[in-house]
Amino acid sequence: MSNDELRVIIVDDEHLVRNLLRQCIDWGSMGMVIAGEAASAREALALVDEKMPDIIFTDIYMPFMDGIEFSKIVVEKYPHIKIIVLTGYEEFEYAKRSIKVGVADFLLKPVHDEEIKKAVLRMKGKIQKERDHRAEYNKMKQQVEETLPYLKEKFLNELLYNHPEYEESRDKLLYFDIETEGEAFQVAVLEMTYSEISKNRSEEERLVLGMQGMNIVKRYFEQDRYVNVFYDNSQNIIVLNNNPAIDMAECCEVLKTMIINRLKCFICIGIGNWYQGLQNIHISYQEAYDALHYKVIAGKNEIIHYGDINFFSREKRHFQTDLVSTFSFYLKAGLQDKAVALIEVFYNEIDLGQNMAVDSIRVVAVNIISIILNAVAELGVKMTDDFEYNAEPYNHVFKIDTLPDMKDYLKELVTTTIMRINRLHTNKVSSAVKEIQAYLIQNSGNCDLSLSGVARKFYLNPSYLSRIFKQEMGQTFVEYLTKIRMENAIKLLKETDMKAYQIAEKVGIADPHYFSICFKKYAGMSVSDYKNMMQ
Repeated sequence: MSNDELRVIIVDDEHLVRNLLRQCIDWGSMGMVIAGEAASAREALALVDEKMPDIIFTDIYMPFMDGIEFSKIVVEKYPHIKIIVLTGYEEFEYAKRSIKVGVADFLLKPVHDEEIKKAVLRMKGKIQKERDHRAEYNKMKQQVEETLPYLKEKFLNELLYNHPEYEESRDKLLYFDIETEGEAFQVAVLEMTYSEISKNRSEEERLVLGMQGMNIVKRYFEQDRYVNVFYDNSQNIIVLNNNPAIDMAECCEVLKTMIINRLKCFICIGIGNWYQGLQNIHISYQEAYDALHYKVIAGKNEIIHYGDINFFSREKRHFQTDLVSTFSFYLKAGLQDKAVALIEVFYNEIDLGQNMAVDSIRVVAVNIISIILNAVAELGVKMTDDFEYNAEPYNHVFKIDTLPDMKDYLKELVTTTIMRINRLHTNKVSSAVKEIQAYLIQNSGNCDLSLSGVARKFYLNPSYLSRIFKQEMGQTFVEYLTKIRMENAIKLLKETDMKAYQIAEKVGIADPHYFSICFKKYAGMSVSDYKNMMQ
């Protein structure tokens, strides 16, 4: 029996009826096979379990158990099986009950061959549709399962960067099978880099290092079901702890030793404070990241807890988070004056009357430099050639002793950074416009060519495309396209004897009248006058 063949069993207490059904049609030609017969419902139930049929023909009246009761039991156990009930005319009203128990079809006796053939073909079509649907469903389910680790990591990153809705986050925790113990959360960020003797490694080797480190951290926490380990958007390893019984600093000390010994690399770990609620995980993450940046002061292979340092006044923590975001935005947007002005605001946040005033000035500078480097890294800008002090601004801040000198240096650094960002943006705009210019030249004969269509082609906003095109080319999109078409029209007038309407269509203008207007405006004379002039 082929796996593709549909199995059919016949249930009837009359041997002649079973024989008739078996021989009335060519089952094999329809991709079916008679898998078994039964003379009673009781016997048929065992046969169903054994043969697992796709279609069952059953009589209504049989000893011990009627066909409807039998059908109900089968459908409840195997919903996919299609049951066709055979009934006499006088049993018709009784047979209607079969619909309620899930019978697929019923036929009135005496049953003709053609009716049986039509019925089984209907069942075959239904079965095929259900199989296709199940196959599609299983395929989609498999795709979801394959992407589940990615989706889980994406959700965990949302907790790091956003303020998620409580109910929605709770639902996702259940979906991704993330267990929680209470409402307290703490974040640690692990950053690994190669040691000095092997720092000149390829990007692939750095990725491998990160994966090796991730494996060590995951194995270390694999028995702690309230700890989640994953990558953040910067490919640093994140440990999200929801178990107050775990001493994160102690765990990180063990991890640091394991990673250094096994991977021969540098590692720095920043640890944030505990916070209540899913919506406050991002605060602990930002603190851990801030602590991580303190490595330039603490040195390599250090574990730094945010509670042990003082970046800014604690009372202004939330304001500083917003300020950092604003400063980063000004840098990326190339708003030099606004970014430079924020340097003053940053320094308004520290108490210069304390004994550690110089240290506080330098710590603020280190944080500002970290924000600058993060911003340019996100934009893909290489700053090596543009830093005045050999691309080592962190080292330079420790040579500055006074607040005015520090502000001047940072403002100069911001100005240099934004100039580099703006140059990169200008180059990108110029490159994009050149591509569009080449596209217009190649496709100017297309009557459907339009600003919105070209914008879609190059994944740009139409108004933005219009603005940068005018800025680069000194003329509007329409003016440039018309110029190309008119130059092509003049060439055709010189080299062919085509009519004006033919030339209009050839250069991409469907309306001959509009073509004439454009030509006269461009050439200073009508098409016919131009032809006469050439003659």
